Amino acid sequence: MIRRALLIAVAALLPAVVVLMPVPGGAQPAWPERPVRIIVPFPPGGGTDAVARVLAQHLQTALGQPVAVENRGGASGIIGTEAVARATPDGYTLAMTASGPLSILPQMIAVSYDPIRSFEHVAIPSIAPLLMVQPVGRGPRDVQSFVAWANANRGKVNYCSIGVASPSHLAAEMFIRGAGIEMTHVPHRGSGPALTDTIAGHCDVLFDSAGSSGPHVRDGRLTALGIGSPQRNPGWPELRTIAEQGIAGYAASTWSGLVAPAGTPAAIVARLNAESLRAFGAPAARASLEAQGAVIATFSPAEFTAYLREEIGRWGAVIRAGNIKAD
Repeated sequence: MIRRALLIAVAALLPAVVVLMPVPGGAQPAWPERPVRIIVPFPPGGGTDAVARVLAQHLQTALGQPVAVENRGGASGIIGTEAVARATPDGYTLAMTASGPLSILPQMIAVSYDPIRSFEHVAIPSIAPLLMVQPVGRGPRDVQSFVAWANANRGKVNYCSIGVASPSHLAAEMFIRGAGIEMTHVPHRGSGPALTDTIAGHCDVLFDSAGSSGPHVRDGRLTALGIGSPQRNPGWPELRTIAEQGIAGYAASTWSGLVAPAGTPAAIVARLNAESLRAFGAPAARASLEAQGAVIATFSPAEFTAYLREEIGRWGAVIRAGNIKAD
């Protein structure tokens, strides 16, 4: 009887013992258990914001939790990017940031984060090459004839950019050094004003994203001389690359990248990468991006990190050679 009573008592305690036992293998709680936010370090309406909203809509369905896009602009993307670097690495705060805050600006001004060590590099949904465009009827029809024209008009040729230290600015400086020509920089505050002045003939050439300058080319208001992608672009198959036209090794693109704070669990990073690939591999999303000249990237997190290192090296060489300073 005593033995039977002891067995009954032990059996009654087992559920409590099981509850108190540690989770085998250090398994983490299920994720996500609450809403996720994606910080976009730019105002609403831009290319990076659009990419973030496509991903958020997909994640909300795939993860079964609300996914909000929070625009936190300022300092050319630095403020929002810094906020994510400081966030708790639990998978609930992410950033859809861009090439400027990660690969360019940290080489020119002091920031509180390291582009490599402060983040888990989750995914790059798309890469948008820059187009080299000029006013209609200017004369040159390709890169080689533009270089010849610039040499014949040395001291008289200018180029516009969408801002000092922008990819547009650095792409032009990279071209100047590759082609061995001279041009005067005329910076603008944004793509819109730069495109307006180029269409009006006040700028001899502009390097701008295919997404913003491409529609003007297709409408006949600008002439495209080349594209900054390493290979021919699916959205512009007829347009030769700038490298293909004699500027060896030339590559200039902008991109939007999903990052998480350093230390975010690898399983969460892997899940987010997989869902990003699914979101932008969908026919509608792919067609929309490719129509703008963007290329769908299928990078793993490790490949994203390697690509970012290459970008830092590429733009850093231009910044140092031109002694370029941010505003």
